[in-house]
Amino acid sequence: MLRPNFRVLFVYLLGVFVGALDMGILGPAFPLIARSFHVTLGWMAWSVTTYSVTYVAATVLAGAAGDRHGRRRMFLFGVVAFGVASTIAALSHAFWIFLLARAVQGLGAGAVYPNAQAEGMRRFPPERRGMALGIFGAVFGVASIVGPNLGGALAQYFGWPWIFLINIPIAAVVLLLGIRLPESEPSSRPAPDFFAGIAFALMLALALVSLEDAGALRVASILGAVLLLLLFIARERRPGGTPFLDPHAMRGISGAALVAGAAVIGVDMSAALFVPTLAQQSLGLGVLSSGFALMPAALSAAILAPVAGAMSDRLGGRGVLQAGLLFAALGGVLLALPGLTLARFILAMLAFGVGTTFTMGAPLNRLAIGLYHEEQTGEALANVAVFRSVGIAAGPVLLTLAMAWHRFTGMFSAVALISILGVVVFLLVPDVRTASRQTSKAS
Repeated sequence: MLRPNFRVLFVYLLGVFVGALDMGILGPAFPLIARSFHVTLGWMAWSVTTYSVTYVAATVLAGAAGDRHGRRRMFLFGVVAFGVASTIAALSHAFWIFLLARAVQGLGAGAVYPNAQAEGMRRFPPERRGMALGIFGAVFGVASIVGPNLGGALAQYFGWPWIFLINIPIAAVVLLLGIRLPESEPSSRPAPDFFAGIAFALMLALALVSLEDAGALRVASILGAVLLLLLFIARERRPGGTPFLDPHAMRGISGAALVAGAAVIGVDMSAALFVPTLAQQSLGLGVLSSGFALMPAALSAAILAPVAGAMSDRLGGRGVLQAGLLFAALGGVLLALPGLTLARFILAMLAFGVGTTFTMGAPLNRLAIGLYHEEQTGEALANVAVFRSVGIAAGPVLLTLAMAWHRFTGMFSAVALISILGVVVFLLVPDVRTASRQTSKAS
């Protein structure tokens, strides 16, 4: 009988932790980095968008490459890319170099996560793989608590470059330990279309650029996005090829609503990036204190995570997701109202924590799996992850556009409206309870 190998799992979890840490560690330093490069907060948002766009493509392509050529090899490639890019980001003297480094970081993180999760789960017997998934989920929970606090402390006492320099020794340790890990057996699984993946990522980037700029650049961006969309569709329909995305995900109203809802959740997640800046500008908190500002959201999410899974089993994933989106809308309204106080800010963070718990992980994944056949579970989860990342990529651009309308009131009003839109969108996805699904299969 296969026994869990916690030594091997530790190495993969440490690699995942570095990438997960990067999602929250940047927030408190956003204003500092913007001032350092003499750019606006809107341009700083592109440091998240570029990371997320490359992460989208790398997650699918590197996951498949790991299956074919060895997951340990692709995992270590991702760790090296992430470490080198962190060094370049820390030493950047021009904003375009900083953005390029962030794009490479996204590539590295996209290679790390799917291969680490696949190898980590392989070390557990089938009946205990739920525990393995729970452990990986806990890593993201810990990173969401540690990230903003560590980012605030490093930025205030040592300067923002240390937010990236801290990644280097951790990546080095992972690399030294990972070299000794056993390699996975190669698979004959066909690889997703590489050119379709690149076209999808570039199409997303140009579509977002068209929202920011005006004049000739906007026209060129729109035309480029349309041409890349046509190329993507042509590659996806190529006879004998393996699509970058499972076409069943966009087939029918339910499938389209599912991926649209996943993107809405991604936009909501991206709003957390701007919370430390709001705390600094509206509540007068310092860089360090603004990192702690996300603690109520992170703690409430960590405490309620098991509850969300149990509620999904008993009540169905759709109701839990919609409740989470309503809590996210409440958090947006509380932050959008003028005259923000510390008490209202804390209530908003608690609401966002509940919203994150009820929209991430088990509820969304269960709803996705229920829409497909059992043998399509992998494709279902991959499509949800990709379109959630699309939302994370688009979120900073959309929210800074809303901020131009009425500062943080505009930004968090947009969060509330997008969350309500998500509630409506998920009405189009059929609900699935564990018991009902098993009964339907038995019949």
